Amino acid sequence: MERPYVNLNSENKFAQLMNEVHSSMDRFLAFGEVVAVMLSGGLSRGYGDHLSDIDITVFLTKEQYEKYRVEKTPLPLGITQLNGYIYDIKIQDYEEALARQSDTDELWDLSYAEILYDPHGKLAELIKAKMEEPPDTALAERFLFEAWWNFQLAGDVWIYRNDVLQGHYALSNAIKPLIGALFIANGEHVPHDKWLIHMSRTLPWKPPRWEQELAQAMSTGRFDRKSLIARQGTIARLWSAIDARLREQTGAKVKMMQRYFYDRLTLLMERGRMPLAEWQAVSRDGLLNSDPFHPITQIADGMIMLDVEKLRRLRPEDMYSWFYEVVEAVTVGG
Repeated sequence: MERPYVNLNSENKFAQLMNEVHSSMDRFLAFGEVVAVMLSGGLSRGYGDHLSDIDITVFLTKEQYEKYRVEKTPLPLGITQLNGYIYDIKIQDYEEALARQSDTDELWDLSYAEILYDPHGKLAELIKAKMEEPPDTALAERFLFEAWWNFQLAGDVWIYRNDVLQGHYALSNAIKPLIGALFIANGEHVPHDKWLIHMSRTLPWKPPRWEQELAQAMSTGRFDRKSLIARQGTIARLWSAIDARLREQTGAKVKMMQRYFYDRLTLLMERGRMPLAEWQAVSRDGLLNSDPFHPITQIADGMIMLDVEKLRRLRPEDMYSWFYEVVEAVTVGG
């Protein structure tokens, strides 16, 4: 399956920039005890122009990396100019980079990274280890909740209060997590902001009329209440399409943002009672203190007990609708 790619009409100076990179390799190897050298950023995705920087990471042994905490490096780190080209040079302790948990920005960069120097296959090993696990759909759950909170919950508040400026601010905050969820729906790690919209255009799956709908989702229109309502509706359509795609992929019985609560309540429904330690191993701290769990559970002698009758007696007016939808899905299914 084809991955997202750069699709621009401006002059691509990729070949020229890559010639510069290869001609400068000796300068990167001069760091000493170099484990590997990696190219990332836009150039690793096949594109560069006169505004591009050249992103280089030099992986070092732990000893050499620690040495540079007190000694000067052969080249400046961070943004610097070499041979008339802009570089962004980083150094990393290879062993620490291999062991640590990488965030989604780093994983996205690694997924396109080009190995420039790797005499013992260490960088290839690192990239393989980091790429073994696909993007976690739990991240999509969080993204969709963040988007929903901004465009629906906060959006409704500021539409009712007729503060158009604050309303558009809230809707704008829904765009980034919404597109993040789209990348995860395509089995991709999420790009950093600089490339987020551009790379979304070449994803294999997108909601219908993605370019037009996204433009409307970002448009403030005439900057009146009617435009705010229309914009909220567009974001809601995109949100529902992405949520439906993820639910189809995962088999979720509720909206993706509610799946965690649904799964934990289903677990209690199936077990009836379970050791508190076992629950804590699979649940977030304090979950029992939130709805819908708080009114229907008890803890005694190290055991959690679900009151099934209380659960089945719950009504929409008993709790916030977000939680009651989870209760309804579990009780109807169970």
